[in-house]
Amino acid sequence: MKHIFIGLTFLACLNAFSQEQKPETVYSIAKEVKEASWYQTQIKLWKAEIDKNTKNGDAWLNYYAATRAMRLLAPHDSDEKKKYVELCSKIPEEVQKAMPNTFESHFITFAETQGAGGSPEELLKAAAINPYHPQILDELLIYYTTQRDQKNVDLYGRKMFESNDMPVGMLNWGYNVLSELDENAILFTCGDNDTYSTWIIQAAKNVRKDVTVINTSLILLDDYRNKLFRELGYESLELNPAQTQEEMEANSKRIFEHLFRGKRSVYVATTAISLFEEQYADKLYLTGLAYKYSESGFDNTAIIRRNYEKRYLLDYLKEVFSYNIGDLKAEEFNGMYLPSMIKLYQHYSETEELLKKQNLEILLLKVAEQSGQQSEVFELLSAQYKPVSILSTVMDLKKLESNLIPISGNVYIDKYETTNGDYTRFLNNLKLSGQKELYEAFLYDSTQWTKGKYAVSFNDPMMNLYHWHPAYENYPAVCISYEGAKAYCEWLTKQYNLQRKRTYTQVVFRLPTESEWRSAAGSGDPKATTPFPNNQIQNSNNCYLGNIRTSKDRFFDDGGFHQVKVYSYQPNKLGLYNTLGNVSEMTIKKGTALGGSWYDLFEECTFDKTQQYSNPDPTVGFRVVMEIIEK
Repeated sequence: MKHIFIGLTFLACLNAFSQEQKPETVYSIAKEVKEASWYQTQIKLWKAEIDKNTKNGDAWLNYYAATRAMRLLAPHDSDEKKKYVELCSKIPEEVQKAMPNTFESHFITFAETQGAGGSPEELLKAAAINPYHPQILDELLIYYTTQRDQKNVDLYGRKMFESNDMPVGMLNWGYNVLSELDENAILFTCGDNDTYSTWIIQAAKNVRKDVTVINTSLILLDDYRNKLFRELGYESLELNPAQTQEEMEANSKRIFEHLFRGKRSVYVATTAISLFEEQYADKLYLTGLAYKYSESGFDNTAIIRRNYEKRYLLDYLKEVFSYNIGDLKAEEFNGMYLPSMIKLYQHYSETEELLKKQNLEILLLKVAEQSGQQSEVFELLSAQYKPVSILSTVMDLKKLESNLIPISGNVYIDKYETTNGDYTRFLNNLKLSGQKELYEAFLYDSTQWTKGKYAVSFNDPMMNLYHWHPAYENYPAVCISYEGAKAYCEWLTKQYNLQRKRTYTQVVFRLPTESEWRSAAGSGDPKATTPFPNNQIQNSNNCYLGNIRTSKDRFFDDGGFHQVKVYSYQPNKLGLYNTLGNVSEMTIKKGTALGGSWYDLFEECTFDKTQQYSNPDPTVGFRVVMEIIEK
């Protein structure tokens, strides 16, 4: 029986390992950004699938997608960047050799060597084999738009809609921006998502097909531009060859002014306003989700009011009952409502329409939180409104970035353990956004203060007060699950990447690996066992340098009966506080913590020791690391 049990345990472990190593679908970083290590793992896993079967088309597509993502995410001019540039360049030849004249070989060759606006030969060969493959729909939509083939534009717009590839929120945005425009208007967009969302709504829902949506990059293509201008009744416009950014901008300006001088109303989507505001700010008037070009002023407040009260469909801003991998990008788009929402909010205040003001207030603050623009909104409305409940969910971006210390390459670590205040902001965010189940799943388990070895009467006040009383805001967050700590990191990642004034373009927050933690705790020395001079817990005056249990029955000699504030004692040479004692800190390996706690003796806290936990625990907390994905 013993041997059977051991064998079953081994098989279970082997099965768990296999599950962990299962290759996953790799999406474009425009939809989802993962840690660099995840893409590196996927490259290896999908390459292994190719080695098993060189005709596995799905493996080739994901292998290329993961490699391309690493090429985009690797630091500029780095050896890593050069490595993935070279690797990407070889894949078309490799897949053509393994799977000649297949959809995968033609599509990967097109994606790597041509791209949108380039020669369509490989794209059309791929389409001839599989015209409705999800990865080719957007490329064909662009191609047929530039060819002015409206029949196929409608076909592929409908196919993209049916594929559910685009988040519901972006499609709603597309509908609303179209709904506010004058008849036969022109709308400038600048990216993939704002352009696709409007094209798809026009094709799939037959909405506002009188509007011409012009992408500011595509309109630089000579053949497309001249065909389109003839359709619209404009004279053709020949541009000078452009090699530099300045020359391209000069050409764009000529196009803009050519269309502004025409008979049609011209709008700029809020997503594209940065391309226009420097030159045309005094002639662009906000109407909602777009700015209308006008040589003379007009009452745009009345138009904004009309759009919100009579034209927009806004229920999706309150709640979306669907899931899409690009939902985070859709929430960024929601931020495009804020300029007009604020203007309308101020109008309702001036006209004393209190009910309308209150309803808009709820929506405005929710959109601000989703899009990471809370601080700007609070500044603008502070004279009239102080949203205390919403403030409890707001990230302090400056404080967060100032607390991060570099430890290796693109990896930074927080100088402090995650506090009750930090974690409570995360919980409040879940609660206020209606995520009741997640809120309850990741809530502190305060009962752990009086269970097991902690079941003593003097811990009752900690159970009742520690996680809720303001006095403990800067104490380390404990009695939370490993899953709660990971969810906090995911929330922090999302919140940071939404902040408009952030330092880095894309980052991932996570728990540290054991080696990262030990190196940081040892001030760069992975072999260090304490942060203290001569590895002594007391200085020459017999004062304790960290928060530990000083003997079997004594806890207070070091100045803290339980945890202490995260900035207590002196930091290590790197600037990290409480790397030994206070609370054991979770690592990315579930169940393993390092550094010891207020409950542990000094010899149990040294960096060469580990602490094991299986449930939320009063002695176990965490600190986060930040990995920069894109600077």
